[in-house]
Amino acid sequence: MITFRVDAVPVAQPRQRVALVRGRARQYLPTQHPVNAYKAACAIAASQLEQKVVLEGPIALRAVFVLPRPMSQKPKVGPRLPHAKKPDGDNLAKSTLDALNGILWRDDSQISVLTVEKFIAASDEQPHAEIFLQPLGSE
Repeated sequence: MITFRVDAVPVAQPRQRVALVRGRARQYLPTQHPVNAYKAACAIAASQLEQKVVLEGPIALRAVFVLPRPMSQKPKVGPRLPHAKKPDGDNLAKSTLDALNGILWRDDSQISVLTVEKFIAASDEQPHAEIFLQPLGSE
Protein backbone atom coordinates (compact mmCIF):
# COMPACT_ATOMS: atom_id res chain seq x y z
CA MET A 1 0.00 0.00 0.00
CA ILE A 2 1.19 3.49 -0.86
CA THR A 3 0.09 6.30 1.45
CA PHE A 4 0.87 10.00 1.38
CA ARG A 5 -0.52 13.35 2.46
CA VAL A 6 -0.95 16.54 0.43
CA ASP A 7 -0.64 19.57 2.71
CA ALA A 8 -2.80 21.95 0.70
CA VAL A 9 -6.45 22.98 0.65
CA PRO A 10 -8.20 20.48 -1.66
CA VAL A 11 -9.71 22.17 -4.73
CA ALA A 12 -12.30 20.64 -7.05
CA GLN A 13 -11.71 20.37 -10.78
CA PRO A 14 -13.69 23.21 -12.41
CA ARG A 15 -15.69 22.89 -15.58
CA GLN A 16 -14.05 23.81 -18.87
CA ARG A 17 -14.91 27.27 -20.16
CA VAL A 18 -15.78 27.96 -23.77
CA ALA A 19 -14.96 31.04 -25.85
CA LEU A 20 -15.56 31.82 -29.50
CA VAL A 21 -12.32 32.53 -31.36
CA ARG A 22 -12.70 33.41 -35.05
CA GLY A 23 -16.09 31.75 -35.15
CA ARG A 24 -14.95 28.50 -33.53
CA ALA A 25 -15.58 27.29 -30.00
CA ARG A 26 -12.41 26.90 -27.93
CA GLN A 27 -12.34 25.13 -24.55
CA TYR A 28 -9.95 26.32 -21.86
CA LEU A 29 -9.27 26.42 -18.12
CA PRO A 30 -8.09 29.75 -16.70
CA THR A 31 -4.37 29.57 -15.83
CA GLN A 32 -4.86 31.54 -12.60
CA HIS A 33 -7.34 29.02 -11.13
CA PRO A 34 -6.52 27.69 -7.60
CA VAL A 35 -6.81 24.10 -8.85
CA ASN A 36 -3.41 24.51 -10.55
CA ALA A 37 -1.67 25.16 -7.21
CA TYR A 38 -3.45 22.17 -5.65
CA LYS A 39 -2.43 19.90 -8.54
CA ALA A 40 1.18 21.06 -8.19
CA ALA A 41 1.09 20.27 -4.45
CA CYS A 42 -0.25 16.77 -5.24
CA ALA A 43 2.51 16.16 -7.79
CA ILE A 44 5.21 17.33 -5.35
CA ALA A 45 3.87 15.15 -2.52
CA ALA A 46 3.72 12.09 -4.80
CA SER A 47 7.18 12.67 -6.25
CA GLN A 48 8.69 12.78 -2.74
CA LEU A 49 7.62 9.17 -2.03
CA GLU A 50 10.41 6.66 -1.51
CA GLN A 51 8.77 4.29 -4.00
CA LYS A 52 9.50 5.80 -7.43
CA VAL A 53 7.37 3.36 -9.41
CA VAL A 54 4.58 3.95 -11.93
CA LEU A 55 1.89 1.40 -11.09
CA GLU A 56 0.56 -0.90 -13.80
CA GLY A 57 -2.79 -2.68 -13.81
CA PRO A 58 -5.88 -2.01 -11.72
CA ILE A 59 -5.62 0.18 -8.62
CA ALA A 60 -7.83 0.82 -5.61
CA LEU A 61 -7.67 4.43 -4.39
CA ARG A 62 -9.08 5.92 -1.20
CA ALA A 63 -9.01 9.72 -0.97
CA VAL A 64 -9.80 11.55 2.27
CA PHE A 65 -10.30 15.29 1.81
CA VAL A 66 -10.16 17.47 4.91
CA LEU A 67 -11.63 20.86 4.00
CA PRO A 68 -11.31 24.17 5.88
CA ARG A 69 -13.56 24.80 8.84
CA PRO A 70 -16.31 27.38 8.09
CA MET A 71 -15.92 30.81 9.68
CA SER A 72 -19.06 30.18 11.74
CA GLN A 73 -17.29 27.24 13.44
CA LYS A 74 -13.77 28.73 13.71
CA PRO A 75 -13.71 29.63 17.41
CA LYS A 76 -15.39 26.41 18.49
CA VAL A 77 -13.32 23.45 19.59
CA GLY A 78 -14.51 20.40 17.78
CA PRO A 79 -13.70 17.10 16.08
CA ARG A 80 -13.53 16.32 12.37
CA LEU A 81 -17.06 16.35 10.95
CA PRO A 82 -18.60 14.93 7.75
CA HIS A 83 -18.80 17.50 4.94
CA ALA A 84 -22.06 17.50 2.93
CA LYS A 85 -21.78 20.70 0.86
CA LYS A 86 -19.84 21.87 -2.18
CA PRO A 87 -17.27 21.06 -3.47
CA ASP A 88 -18.50 17.72 -4.79
CA GLY A 89 -16.43 14.69 -3.87
CA ASP A 90 -16.17 13.49 -7.48
CA ASN A 91 -14.72 16.83 -8.61
CA LEU A 92 -12.19 16.78 -5.73
CA ALA A 93 -11.17 13.27 -6.80
CA LYS A 94 -10.92 14.35 -10.47
CA SER A 95 -8.43 17.13 -9.74
CA THR A 96 -6.36 14.75 -7.59
CA LEU A 97 -6.38 11.92 -10.16
CA ASP A 98 -5.42 14.31 -12.97
CA ALA A 99 -2.51 15.64 -10.91
CA LEU A 100 -1.11 12.15 -10.29
CA ASN A 101 -1.33 10.89 -13.90
CA GLY A 102 2.10 9.79 -15.09
CA ILE A 103 3.57 10.06 -11.57
CA LEU A 104 1.97 7.14 -9.69
CA TRP A 105 0.12 5.46 -12.56
CA ARG A 106 0.05 5.59 -16.35
CA ASP A 107 -3.53 6.85 -16.66
CA ASP A 108 -6.40 7.39 -14.22
CA SER A 109 -8.42 4.81 -16.19
CA GLN A 110 -6.46 2.25 -14.10
CA ILE A 111 -8.43 3.24 -10.99
CA SER A 112 -11.03 0.48 -10.67
CA VAL A 113 -12.04 1.09 -7.04
CA LEU A 114 -12.44 4.70 -5.89
CA THR A 115 -13.53 5.75 -2.40
CA VAL A 116 -13.94 9.44 -1.61
CA GLU A 117 -14.46 10.86 1.88
CA LYS A 118 -14.98 14.56 2.72
CA PHE A 119 -14.60 16.08 6.16
CA ILE A 120 -14.56 19.47 7.83
CA ALA A 121 -11.22 19.87 9.60
CA ALA A 122 -11.10 19.46 13.36
CA SER A 123 -10.40 22.69 15.23
CA ASP A 124 -6.72 21.73 15.63
CA GLU A 125 -5.95 20.47 12.10
CA GLN A 126 -5.10 22.07 8.77
CA PRO A 127 -6.89 21.28 5.49
CA HIS A 128 -5.21 18.50 3.51
CA ALA A 129 -5.78 15.39 1.42
CA GLU A 130 -4.78 11.85 2.36
CA ILE A 131 -4.27 9.37 -0.48
CA PHE A 132 -4.17 5.58 -0.04
CA LEU A 133 -3.26 3.40 -3.07
CA GLN A 134 -3.46 -0.37 -3.32
CA PRO A 135 -2.43 -2.25 -6.49
CA LEU A 136 -5.05 -4.95 -7.21
CA GLY A 137 -2.88 -7.28 -9.27
CA SER A 138 -2.85 -7.95 -13.00
CA GLU A 139 -5.84 -7.61 -15.32
